[in-house]
Amino acid sequence: MKTVNEVSKLTGVSIRTLQYYDKIGLLKPAGYIGSGYRLYDDAALERLQQILLFRELEFPLKDIKDIVTRSDFDKKKALEQQIELLELRKEPLHLFIGRLRSTVSDCIQRVL
Repeated sequence: MKTVNEVSKLTGVSIRTLQYYDKIGLLKPAGYIGSGYRLYDDAALERLQQILLFRELEFPLKDIKDIVTRSDFDKKKALEQQIELLELRKEPLHLFIGRLRSTVSDCIQRVL
């Protein structure tokens, strides 16, 4: 079990965001300790990983909640779909990076 502070440091997600995810029912902690601090188990960390992947793909929180809380949610299928979406985003980024490198190269040639 990890505290909210440990999860925040581990994932880079702010404590405030983790509290918000709990408040909206997106990511419930496994439990609480006497002072009200949230505790997260491996299942919660897996769910947080899914949430972060969907956020990276620019899904709205409402849609992410609908997806990950469905009774027929298939983690393996979701990961495969996320890979496909990331692959689709990868190609335009490679083209853009290539153009930028070409521009940098042209600038260097002009200076020399």
